[in-house]
Amino acid sequence: MTEKNQTKAIQFALISVLLWSTVATAFKLALSDSTLSQLVVVSSVSSLIVLFVVYLFSKQKKSLLAIFRKTPLLYLILGNINPVLYYYVLFGAYERLPAQIAQSINYTWGIVLALLSIPILKQKFSKGDGIGLTLCYVGVIISITQFDFANLPDFDLIGLGLAFLSTLIWSSYWLLNKRTNAPAIESILICFICGTPALLLLAIYNWDAFNFTVTNVTAGIYIGLFEMSIAFVFWLKAMSYAIRTAQISSLIYMSPFLSLLFINWILKEPIYISTIIGLVVIVLGLFIQKRMNRHIK
Repeated sequence: MTEKNQTKAIQFALISVLLWSTVATAFKLALSDSTLSQLVVVSSVSSLIVLFVVYLFSKQKKSLLAIFRKTPLLYLILGNINPVLYYYVLFGAYERLPAQIAQSINYTWGIVLALLSIPILKQKFSKGDGIGLTLCYVGVIISITQFDFANLPDFDLIGLGLAFLSTLIWSSYWLLNKRTNAPAIESILICFICGTPALLLLAIYNWDAFNFTVTNVTAGIYIGLFEMSIAFVFWLKAMSYAIRTAQISSLIYMSPFLSLLFINWILKEPIYISTIIGLVVIVLGLFIQKRMNRHIK
């Protein structure tokens, strides 16, 4: 058992938050001269390698085959959701939208997860869920409309649809993943292994459109390492060290605001005041929903 150490927990959590804060920028850089299929393949393969290395060096690793055999069909479904379907949809949203808008919508996946838990896990719709839902989507409306309801910004409608769809896919993935009852690292590694055949088909079918450059390959590997794997591993380490998990969990709310800094500094994308206000409202909604539901089993 890991010895509890709140200082170490905070350190690991802050590293995770910092890494997650850079990925929206990495998405846009990679997509500047890479196809969706190429980015999904390169980032997923990179993540698979890292997760496998982490698994090999884990002191308490469980048999991947034994875990897979308990729910093989479920893992095959999960592997095609994450990394294949989810990241294809998410990258599609970032390809069509400003990074700050895609990020704002995607960040609402937490409230979608809570709402999907109601019919799937038979949880009750609470007052916290209602307030959280209202605030989150008020925040999204603020971000998208920029307070100009007479002349709505000309954002790509397909991109907006993909961004909302990504929240549904990601929430569904985690709800299904709960049914595996497997350790987190082993479970996500099996998902990536099960997704490999689909990634291979994606690569073969789209190979002629692949265009490998230093920028898009580096960005793809970076996404695989820091969005899909290392940040996730560090976050798990943070939670294992944590004495007060609520304090650690609250640090994640820093991520979207730090991300705006990278989007502005590196991508030179002007940040709208409405985006900042919208994110504040979304984060407030998530915080209130979590706070009010903390005693609900």
